[in-house]
Amino acid sequence: MKLKTTSYYLFFLSVLFFHSTVIAQNQIMQFDHLTEEDGLTFSTVTSIIQDNQGFMWFGTFKGLNRYDGYEMKTYIHQEGNDFGPHDDMISSIIQDHSGKLWIGLLNNGLSIFDPKSETFKHLKGGHDPENIVPSTSVNSLLEDSDNNIWIASSNGLSIVNFDRSKFKKYYHKEGETNSINHNSVYDIVEDRWNRVWLATGNRKLSMYDKNTKKFTEVEYTDLPLESVEDNDKKNLCIYQDTLLYIGSNNGGLSEYNLLTGEHTSYLASDDNSGPSSNNIRDMLEVDGKVWIATDGAGLNVFDVKTKTFEVYKNEKSKPESLSSDVIWSLYRDNQKNIWLGIYLQGVDKYDSQKNYFRLVGNTPCDNNALPNKPVLALYNDSKGQRWVGTDWGGLHKMSENEQHFYHYDIDGSQLQDDYAVDVCKSIAEDKYGNLLVGTYSQGLRIYDHKTGKQSNIKRTDSNSSIPSNHIWDIMTDSRGVTWLGTLGGGIATFDPDKKDIKALPLNYTNNAQKHVYHIMEDSYGKIWFSTDGGAVYYDPQSNQWNFSVIQEFLDKDHSFHYVKAIIEDKYRHIWIGTAAGLIKYKPESKHFEVLDKSNGIPDLPILNLASDVNGDIILSTKKYISKVLLNGNKIVSYYISNNSFNYNAVIAMDNHEIGIGGTDGITVFDPRELKENQNIPPVYVTDFELFNVPQRPTDSTSYLKENVTEIDLITLDHDQSVINFKYCGINYSETERNQYAYKLEGFDEQWNYVGDRRMATYTNLDPGQYTFKVIASNNHGVWNKEGTSLELIIKTPFWQSLWFRALMLIGFLLLLYLVQRVRIINVKRQFVFDKIRAEREKIQVHNEKLEQELTSIKSELENITISHLHKNQSLQQIRTKLEDISKGLSTAEQRKIRSLVRDINKESEDHDYWDKFEHQFNKSHNNFLERFSKEYPDLSKRELRICAYLRMDLDNQEIATLMNVSVRTLETSRYRIRKKIGLENRKSLTKMITRF
Repeated sequence: MKLKTTSYYLFFLSVLFFHSTVIAQNQIMQFDHLTEEDGLTFSTVTSIIQDNQGFMWFGTFKGLNRYDGYEMKTYIHQEGNDFGPHDDMISSIIQDHSGKLWIGLLNNGLSIFDPKSETFKHLKGGHDPENIVPSTSVNSLLEDSDNNIWIASSNGLSIVNFDRSKFKKYYHKEGETNSINHNSVYDIVEDRWNRVWLATGNRKLSMYDKNTKKFTEVEYTDLPLESVEDNDKKNLCIYQDTLLYIGSNNGGLSEYNLLTGEHTSYLASDDNSGPSSNNIRDMLEVDGKVWIATDGAGLNVFDVKTKTFEVYKNEKSKPESLSSDVIWSLYRDNQKNIWLGIYLQGVDKYDSQKNYFRLVGNTPCDNNALPNKPVLALYNDSKGQRWVGTDWGGLHKMSENEQHFYHYDIDGSQLQDDYAVDVCKSIAEDKYGNLLVGTYSQGLRIYDHKTGKQSNIKRTDSNSSIPSNHIWDIMTDSRGVTWLGTLGGGIATFDPDKKDIKALPLNYTNNAQKHVYHIMEDSYGKIWFSTDGGAVYYDPQSNQWNFSVIQEFLDKDHSFHYVKAIIEDKYRHIWIGTAAGLIKYKPESKHFEVLDKSNGIPDLPILNLASDVNGDIILSTKKYISKVLLNGNKIVSYYISNNSFNYNAVIAMDNHEIGIGGTDGITVFDPRELKENQNIPPVYVTDFELFNVPQRPTDSTSYLKENVTEIDLITLDHDQSVINFKYCGINYSETERNQYAYKLEGFDEQWNYVGDRRMATYTNLDPGQYTFKVIASNNHGVWNKEGTSLELIIKTPFWQSLWFRALMLIGFLLLLYLVQRVRIINVKRQFVFDKIRAEREKIQVHNEKLEQELTSIKSELENITISHLHKNQSLQQIRTKLEDISKGLSTAEQRKIRSLVRDINKESEDHDYWDKFEHQFNKSHNNFLERFSKEYPDLSKRELRICAYLRMDLDNQEIATLMNVSVRTLETSRYRIRKKIGLENRKSLTKMITRF
């Protein structure tokens, strides 16, 4: 048993302290994936381009797709209209100098897309001059240096001139040297010497010299290529203007020197001297190398200088690898991202910035790989060996090539097919070089490299000197003192001679300072501790402790309490990573500075801090790795999608690299490569909506007659009150981190900074002219401050228009004038009315007075008349009696009586009475006698008198009595009056006189 134990320790030591064999390292390329779930119309992508605005276009077997980094906009064939290509099976795409897309179709010729109108035009095949060559399949397209369009088809070659007015067609003619050497043309490229190279179905290339206007056959390989399949469907790539590469269905890769005509071929091989397959679908020059898409053998990267091939394939266990080994198309955008069209798997994108980071993690079914456990601790020992502590996975040693991990049990023995169920939270060495491992709940493990013995110090009922069994960090300082940071037990020291741990009796300001996560020694020998109660340091020279170094921040924000990492930079400044931000502390001046999200730190809390070879600060949060440039504190950040980092798990690797442990392994990177993405993202308004309905030029009800990205002005009616602007910045590196700000000039006083939101909504805008502006930043906060703008005019309703307002003003003024006029007229009228009323009142008073007078006159007249009537009646009675008496008297007596009767008659004709009567009568009857006598001048005074009595409505007997005549005599007089005034017999004389 003793012999067996000794052998375990010897084996442990032999592996523990000797370097592993160096094995060549293969870095895995990481790809992002776009599939039908992301909006692609089909999963087989045959062609890819980026247009002059920055949008990506993908041709598939089911239509055309435009991608802005967020969404797909699709165009598919629609029978009976021009809103889609004329066939959905797309073989190739180019954009010409005018911005139109030329789309080669596998079965139906060629479609031309106009981005302004979003409509398609079809070029048909035929023998007429206005047609391209009659062919069902367009294989490739090229716009040459003269802006002519070259169309390679399965039945010849077509050339459309620069103004698209003329068509040239070229066919293979047997026995004629100045013609294409085969009717099937698969690819076209142009070199810098004005030559166009055609990959045809012939075993040789066809070259057209635009200077001499002649075709020439060119040999490019010494291989026999006897089978049609060997050289069918060739594709071409010009490398740095000097080399032409030719790939084909089964002929491998050929290299042709455009200067010398020398050529060589590379066929598939098991080593790196040839491609992984002879079936090559596409090629692309990338940074001094040629990327080669194979049909079933993955991606090959050909180093032109070393003439070697690297192969990258799909790995089922690694989702970041290629989606499939069948690759049909390659394209490089203006941000240097590589886009790969995959058969039945959509699009893969290679972002060089994302590939700055590689993951050292678990490989399924590989016992020598890192276990699938979170990495909690990383350590480089004094012998150049690298140790990894995992969560419930134990302790491991990493080989130099990072591919092999040796697993150790808690007693130090190596495990072959398993790993220890142990939590290794911290790793360090004491002053003698013994390996120390801090654990969760199991205290401190010590591996003595001299004796090969393993020991364990753990808090028990009999050993209470160790403050906690949770050893969260270990650090041996320059004086040989080993410091322990515990979870809940505060700070302790380890004595390697006595194998003893002692808790320090410190005056912590709060219990949170007993949770210690990280320990660091600065250049002055001060020992810094990261705790849940802020930063703490110990100065050995003065033997003083400082528990309140960042107290002013603790008082402001509780999040500053949580400190997970502390580091010193090359200027001897202290950087403290907290849950509220990164504190920069200058000990010489006691000056503090805080960097947080407003400065570009993408996430909090800060979990790890390190310094790179240039002295810049590297920090990690849960999902981000950032570099803080000491010169100006500029922060560059990267989102890490395949790992989630733990605190106090950072290490310096070889070649100036840094590794950070997380839930899925160790993320390794070279900080020198972490450079700012300086591509300024172009910004576009991609959609405009009215009442949440997108406005498209292809919609007959749309207010937009052109694509919104192509216009400068939108005009709306006043009642179109709900509008949405959708926008995007074109940046394909960590697109989700793009930031946006917008404002509507004329409405918004300030910019609206809205993070990653890509829509602005406005409602109930007043009529007027506005300018919608939007700016965007890329994933590193580089802003396109010019952005884009769109004029918006809300029409004024006619009742608010200037002419209407002018008309209303004129109308108002006219109305005001009319009202004033009416008021004046009313005032005048009122004045007149008042005057008339006053006159009327005056007249009324006068009339009342007159009436009273008239009444008085009439009364007096009546009295006079009645008095005269009574008098005449009395005289008449006396006269009658006298006449009766005279009948029996003598003649003398009769004469006396007659004389008396005459006197009586004279008395009855009292002229004073008539004068009084006439005067009073005229006064009471409006001068009747005067007016009547003027009207009828033939009437005598006696007859006028009769008329006056009739006017007073007296009867004949009364009139006769007043006039002292008989009734008969009166009737005779009335008759005469009727005659003189011309009154008809049937009319009443009394009524006529009364009405006069």
